[in-house]
Order: sequence, then structure tokens, then C-alpha cells
Amino acid sequence: MTGTEAPPTPDHRTPAFVRDRLTTTAYGGLAVYAYLLYALGPLLPLLRQDLRLSYALMSLHSTAFAAGAILTNLLFRRVRTRVGHRVLFWSALAALALGSLLLATGLSAAVTLAAAALGGIGGALLQTTALAVLAEHHGAHESLRARALVEANAAASVSAVAAPLVISGLEGAGVAWNWCLVLPALALAAMYPTLRDEPLRPRTAPPVRSEVNTLEAPEPDRPTGSFPLRAALCGLVVGFEFCLAYYAAPLLTSAVQLTDNQASAALALFYGGELAGRLAGSRLTAGTRSARPAALVAGSLTVAAAGFLALWLAPTTWLALLGLVLGGLGVANLFPLTLSLAVSAAPGRIDQATARVQLAVSTCIMLAPLLLGTLSDHLGVRSAFGLAGCLLPAAALLLAAGRRRPLPAAASSSGVTPHVPR
Repeated sequence: MTGTEAPPTPDHRTPAFVRDRLTTTAYGGLAVYAYLLYALGPLLPLLRQDLRLSYALMSLHSTAFAAGAILTNLLFRRVRTRVGHRVLFWSALAALALGSLLLATGLSAAVTLAAAALGGIGGALLQTTALAVLAEHHGAHESLRARALVEANAAASVSAVAAPLVISGLEGAGVAWNWCLVLPALALAAMYPTLRDEPLRPRTAPPVRSEVNTLEAPEPDRPTGSFPLRAALCGLVVGFEFCLAYYAAPLLTSAVQLTDNQASAALALFYGGELAGRLAGSRLTAGTRSARPAALVAGSLTVAAAGFLALWLAPTTWLALLGLVLGGLGVANLFPLTLSLAVSAAPGRIDQATARVQLAVSTCIMLAPLLLGTLSDHLGVRSAFGLAGCLLPAAALLLAAGRRRPLPAAASSSGVTPHVPR
């Protein structure tokens, strides 16, 4: 039995959520991707110090990572028609591991930028594949899909918390930080022998197509209704998250005079806040009376704004660290919940919708930290950091606008017409 095969009970309660082998494999791959992705935040200031880079050139590494992700998501639909999920998943994990090793051994900015781009290609392919599989596999009910995506991000948060602790631990022990980038290759070596036979085929029920739905459904390659707004919303909240992830450490160094090593270690508070928020989010999205995704997004934006203001304007170290924790709590569930909202607005096209959302996300990851780095070189980190705060009001406006747009009149790929609470 899988998490999507249990039929609804006569009283219309949500089917049981089951973490089967497919779900575990997807969670594991996303955790490996998250380790590298979130290691970049504390790692880039150390790389900047070693290679004597400007803030703009330091940020260009996140841009290269995101550019690789954009290329992947532009080609994902074409590649997916020729290659199955299993081949995509393991190929992506191998590319991610190789990019990590190259980043660890690069002696020049040219090499490390190329390594970041390769990591972005592998990471985006891995994330898009795993999230599409999870969204379809647990797509029998919207709360099941939201819970799977939130839990996947909770698993990723464990890796996110580990990343700065491993880096600061290596630095404290007098070991080069580069060794932290060996872990993705070790994870691949541990996962592949035991999980390689999992076909990674979503096992949802075939769509139930009524004559009315067939006539009213939008064209398969053109998601309509609220989907563009929700995809843009997903991009903005992730752009905000990575502004915090990449520039919280430089802000702590310049504003409250922490050392680079202390600031890198302090990022564990941000990722710890994310982990706590995602564990709480898993409970909120579970059960027969799960909280409404749109309401959770609105609440998360509010908490994220409070954390941002505390971090940005903090006159003391303890208040800045509190801001890190609140910021992590706030952004914890923004990506999985907004992704779930976007997928609900593109029924029957989960692979395509996930790839398009990832394209929006990668674009924001590419542009937001780069702009923040360029402004930091000219204005200072603290003044430039205000840019990140502008993304939250824009996200709130998109959330409100998306809730007013009608959903496409089509059944989801699970055969259940999606309902997005308003």
C-alpha cells in the first residue's frame, strides 16, 4: 500500500499518509541536495576569504548555481519525455556529487564557478524530479501532497542544520573547510547500493476525466488561472530565503562584529529554526482538519518579516541571533506550501508545473543574491540587506491576487479535482 492508494473513507476523511520506499528515496535525495545548497551560505564567505573575492564575485557563485538550475528546468520537459524518473534521479545525484568535489578542489574563481554551475544543474534536476514524483505519488488529496512536500523539506532541513555545523567544526579543529564537500559523494555511495532498484514511478490512480472537464480543460502546455501568480510567489519567497542564507553571515560580521567562523556557525540557528518550523508544518498539514495552505503562507510571511526586521535592525548580537531563528521559522514552509498551491493550479501537469516553478525559483535565486552582493560592494552589507525585505510585501500581494484567480476546471492527475482553501 502507498500513501496514495488508500481510498477516501465514507465520511470523506483524508486517506492515510504512508512513507513508502519511493517517498524515502525522494526524501534522501532532497536531503543531499539541501546539504550542498545550504552549505553555500556559510561556505561562500570562507571561499571569498581564501580566493580574495569581492562580494559581487562571491555572489556570482550562487548565480552560477542558479543559472545551471535554470538551464536544467528549461530543458526538463524535453529530457523527461525521453528518460525515466529513476535515471534522472541518480544521474542528478551523481552530477551534484561531482560538482561538490570540484568546488572543494578548485584553486581559482573560474573553476569554482564552473563547479557551482554543475552543482546547480545536478541539484535542480534532482529537486525537480523528486518533488514531481512526491507531488504525483501523494496527489490523491491536497493535504497529502502538502504534507509530503513539507516533510521533504523537513528532511532537507536536517542537512541544512548540519552544513554550517560541519563547516565551523572543521574550521575549529584546524581542518580545511573544503572537506565538508566530500559528504554528497559519500551519501551517493551509501544510497545507491540500497535504493537503486526503486523505479521512482508515482503510483497515483489514473485521472478521472468527465466530458465537462475535458471540454473545459486548458491546453496541456499552458497552465492558466492562478498558476503564474503562484509560481512567481514561490520564486519570491525562495529568493528571500536565499538572501538570508547567503548574507546573514556577512551581516553578522559587519553589523555585530562576529568573526567569519562565528557567523558561519550562527547560521545553524537559522537552519534550526527552519527545521523546527517544518516539523511543526508537517503536523499542521496532517489530519482531517489540516490548516489551510494559503493561511499558513500568510502566517509564515508575517513571522519571516518579524525575523528579518530583528536581524536587519538589531543593535545587539542576541537580537540578531533571535532574528535568525525567527527568520528560519518564517521561511520554513514557504517553499513547499507555495509549490503545493502552484501545483493545485495546474492539475494533470505536475511534471511541467514543477519544472516551471523551479524555473521561477532558480531565476530569483540567481538575481536576488547577486543584486544584494553588488549593492553590498557599493553601500555596505547592512544598507543593501534591506533589498531582501522588499520581497516579502511583494509576496503578500501575489498571495492575495492568486487567491482571487479561479483554478482551471480540470481534474488532477490523481483523479481528484483540487480544492485550494480560500
